[in-house]
Amino acid sequence: MTLALAARPFSLEFITKKVYLIPAALLLFALAGAAPPHSCTGVILPPPKTSSPQRTCIGCRSCNPADELMRLAFDSEQAVRFDPRCELPGRGCHLCPDQRCLESALRSRAFARAYRRAVPASALAGLKDEFAAARAAWIAAFRPGRRTALITERLESAFGEPVWQSGEDPLAALILTVLSQSTNDRNRDFAFHRLRTAFPDWESVSRAPSTAIAEAIRPAGLANQKSVRIRDILHWVKENYGSFDLSPLCAQDPREVSATFMQLKGIGIKTISVVLMVACGADVFPVDTHVHRICQRLGLVPQGVSAEKTHELMQPLVPPGKSYSLHMNLLRLGRTICQARKPRCAECPVALWCPSSSLFESE
Repeated sequence: MTLALAARPFSLEFITKKVYLIPAALLLFALAGAAPPHSCTGVILPPPKTSSPQRTCIGCRSCNPADELMRLAFDSEQAVRFDPRCELPGRGCHLCPDQRCLESALRSRAFARAYRRAVPASALAGLKDEFAAARAAWIAAFRPGRRTALITERLESAFGEPVWQSGEDPLAALILTVLSQSTNDRNRDFAFHRLRTAFPDWESVSRAPSTAIAEAIRPAGLANQKSVRIRDILHWVKENYGSFDLSPLCAQDPREVSATFMQLKGIGIKTISVVLMVACGADVFPVDTHVHRICQRLGLVPQGVSAEKTHELMQPLVPPGKSYSLHMNLLRLGRTICQARKPRCAECPVALWCPSSSLFESE
């Protein structure tokens, strides 16, 4: 490069094009609000995300945002203490909320390197015994909204990001969701198939005796109750919408739709939320059995609250535009890993942020 520059005369044109072109281009990028290209590769990089400063885990040496790591302080009493709220004075180091990282750090000279001084064994003696309680306190100190965002990201990394696809009929989604109550997906789908086979259209279902509807949907369970409710819902839809086309509700405010439909028997907040999310693509977070169980295990909602209360508490915590992704991935997590009786915490992609994981692993 030096030889090439020396061989070329330094004209005004050369200086303008070759020297001042780079800062001028950077200025244009800055004025446009875009990130400049990488200085070596020329690739335009995404703008840096403003988040917690990066820190390195002294156990596994991975680099993560500081608020995703536990802090340990070396205090004036020559003791290393967990600092879940980042309140203790003294030099600090960081650790993943994983017992394996602590064990790795204790086996090596990680603490001495982090604190840049000799650390006596007595200063580290109680860390293993204190880890579970410190981890629980760290999770409790975590802002629920931030932790929900982290869980959403980790689930998308593990399972992929589900993308909503339009095309499902809102009324069909509504009847399907009513059938899903107190049964599994296989029985629900079988009952819905039998219903659509037995009756050519929704008009025919609305005019049929409840006993005939019950016979068609029997595989879904509670057939006598659900048959009456389905027929009453169809009558109400025809009376209020003039037809069996519920597509106009997708243009309405989801809160108004929920308040209106929840006045009907058989339609609760979960049922109408599923319809709005699946059929309309609304940014609404439905809470079914799996989602309810996992949200409690993750400590995002208090233990013992109802599914309706979980919906109320979780909706503000879900990152904007991520209701569909988080719901579908929690559903998958609940069916495959975080099952009701024997959760497999060692396989869970969000176990590090789950206060229940240590409890289940110890069993």
